[in-house]
Amino acid sequence: MTWPDAVLWDMDGTFIDSERAWLDGARTLAARSGVTLQRADLDRLVGASMATTAAVLQAAGVAGDADEIIAELTERVRIGLVDDLVFRPGALALAAEVAAAGIPQAIVSMSNRRIVDHVIAVAPVALASVAGDDVANGKPHPEAYLTAAARLGVAIERCIVLEDSATGLAAGVASGAVAVAVPFYLPVDASAAAAEWDALEGRTLTDLQRLAPRSSPPSIPSDDNTALLPTPTLITEER
Repeated sequence: MTWPDAVLWDMDGTFIDSERAWLDGARTLAARSGVTLQRADLDRLVGASMATTAAVLQAAGVAGDADEIIAELTERVRIGLVDDLVFRPGALALAAEVAAAGIPQAIVSMSNRRIVDHVIAVAPVALASVAGDDVANGKPHPEAYLTAAARLGVAIERCIVLEDSATGLAAGVASGAVAVAVPFYLPVDASAAAAEWDALEGRTLTDLQRLAPRSSPPSIPSDDNTALLPTPTLITEER
């Protein structure tokens, strides 16, 4: 039997290098309101849903309602990615190998649909997708990953999730998928992950297939502040 049944990619910071575009956009919005974002504010934006992003910026003093902030920030990032879209080292090579094996893949992102569609259009592999505006509950809630598995017609416990942020990793673990931490912008506590990799570069389908599928999905939490649920023992690999 083929394993995994699907690979589910976080987008920002995992599949593409876009976290700085988001943070630069947030700084620009803040500056227009006469606000300087603190490091703690910026760290809270990494992997956050758009609703959380707007709330963080409003709390820091950025003017405008949530919809206005989201719309302007999204457009700034979209334009930036049209001009300069950078894939994370090793991401495309791994995705291409997974695709060649006939294993479906999806982008699972909290970014707006317009941004996700642009990345999918540029990527040289076939990708399904779930965007932030496709779900009612953003990460760390597992809804986005459960939705991706349902769209691909696979069991979530036979999916592998690749995530760079603590928020996204929590969503992947809570969904019942086999979650792999690949930290980028910030370090993460990967103790609940199935594995932690220092990078995607050099990783292959064989590395994914060495991970064991979950025996069954956990019970699904009902709110957006779910804690990490019990998972297999962490495998920290050195390369």
